[in-house]
Amino acid sequence: MRFSVPRSPSTSPERKTPLSQRRRASTFGLNSSSESDVDEVVDLESDSAGSVTGSSDSGSFCYGSENEVPLPSKQKNSPSHPSREQTQIEATIAAIRLRTRHHDPYEEWEREMKKDSLRAARKNYHDSEDRLFQYQNQRRIEEAKRLAAAFKQDESQLIQKLDGLRLQQQAREKSLREKLAERSERLWNRIEASIKLEEEKEQAKLDDQRRTKEKAEREQRDQEEKERQEEQRKIQEQEEARRMQEEEERKLQEEEEGAIQEAKEREERLKVEVVNRKAAGMTTSEEDWKEARKNLQLVKTQGTRVVKATPTLKPSWSSARRAITAKVGQLTNDSETINRVSSQLVGILVPTNGPLPPPVYTALLSALAKALVLQAETEITAEKRSAIPLAQVAFNCLEQLEGFSEVFFAKITQRIGPWAVPCPLPEKDFDGRPWKDNGEARHVQGFRQGEDGTLETQAQYSDRVKGVIRLYFSVLKITPSKAPLEKMFQLPRYWTWVARLLGSRTLLVTPVGAEVLFVALEVLGTDATVIWGYQFVKILRLIYDASTEGLGGGKVLGGTSPDGIAARARVKLEVEHIMKGGH
Repeated sequence: MRFSVPRSPSTSPERKTPLSQRRRASTFGLNSSSESDVDEVVDLESDSAGSVTGSSDSGSFCYGSENEVPLPSKQKNSPSHPSREQTQIEATIAAIRLRTRHHDPYEEWEREMKKDSLRAARKNYHDSEDRLFQYQNQRRIEEAKRLAAAFKQDESQLIQKLDGLRLQQQAREKSLREKLAERSERLWNRIEASIKLEEEKEQAKLDDQRRTKEKAEREQRDQEEKERQEEQRKIQEQEEARRMQEEEERKLQEEEEGAIQEAKEREERLKVEVVNRKAAGMTTSEEDWKEARKNLQLVKTQGTRVVKATPTLKPSWSSARRAITAKVGQLTNDSETINRVSSQLVGILVPTNGPLPPPVYTALLSALAKALVLQAETEITAEKRSAIPLAQVAFNCLEQLEGFSEVFFAKITQRIGPWAVPCPLPEKDFDGRPWKDNGEARHVQGFRQGEDGTLETQAQYSDRVKGVIRLYFSVLKITPSKAPLEKMFQLPRYWTWVARLLGSRTLLVTPVGAEVLFVALEVLGTDATVIWGYQFVKILRLIYDASTEGLGGGKVLGGTSPDGIAARARVKLEVEHIMKGGH
């Protein structure tokens, strides 16, 4: 749709252009050559007068008639024009402005119609695609059903054919079995006939062979049965030993974990008391254990290893060590033998012809301590009364040999672990080095390996610990005739030992803990009641409650193993025996 603006007739011959040509030349094309002059005029007019309307985006408007179009302001130096021609120019400018700012509803409708047509075409395209997809899916489903039906039909035909082949095979096998049975029957008939002909001649020989064969088979069966029973017995013993070993390892692991946890708690608890304890000259169980481990390391590095590495010192050390072992083995329970052996042992370490070199003296102290401890592990375990002479000899050596107290206690700690202190095994050694593995920790705890490399059982370990602890308490029981011994061999250590053991639930729940507690009560329980009176009776009351009512938290003294139950019963009876007067 096109619109035209009425134009005033122009008297100028240059502007008399037919209407059709003007319309063709001005279809909103402002760049045509015929209207270039007009454009220049419009541009000049726009620049001078300014735009009276906003952009098309901000809402354009048009004049209602040509009379409303404002006249351009005249320039000062503009040339003069005739009035009619000026009017036509202004009318032309107004018409151009109206045409350029005109909004055509038809064109807008045409654009919307194109968009609607495009949307309708797209919708029709998508609908046709959906119908096509549905049709294809339907065709696929029908094809799948057809193929499934065909497959099922082929399957049924194949099954029928296989059934037929199976029946044929069964019929053929039946025929072959019948023929084979007939052939076997004929063959056996011939064999039986041949045997019957030769039976009379070979009857005696066959009887002898049969009897010999039956006897050999019977002996072989008996031998196989014995071997089988023996193998089963060995397997059962190995399984029982393995089960007991695993149970002991599990208990040891639990004890070690509990000991570690209790050591941490004790360490935190004792941090608060460290000032008062140091002021009173007291030490903790961990400190005593570390001191013993440190002394043991010094004995090894400054004594035994030095002597073994020095050819000039090794012969004298070896001969003296053998003499010490022999003297300790000759010990009996009479005062004359005790005094004689003690003097001979002191004479070996302190000869009259001059003192021994320090490394040899230290190594011989270690050898003497080891001999006493080994004798306690073997003799005292078998016979309790053998602890008396051995303890007296050890006491005499402690009084006369300088430095023997530290070495002897270090050796006791080496053989039975921290039970001599007592305390749970710490997580680290005295020098702060953690244990390499569980095997090293058990070795430090006192467990020993046999000749075959296997770890000793819990019962063997418990017997060794009891023997050494009995020797230790028997030494504490002896009253010194001279100056008091070192603090670890003085009688007050008994009170400290019992108090530390009762303060460690981790040690009390083990069978070894109940066993050593019984040994402590049996050796020095009655004497402790006389020395400490009512205070020790309180301790006996705690021990009796622990043996009857338990330790709390579901734990009992000695644990729930048979050895622990037996040890708990002995502790209970010993407390009752002490409270009755020890008679």
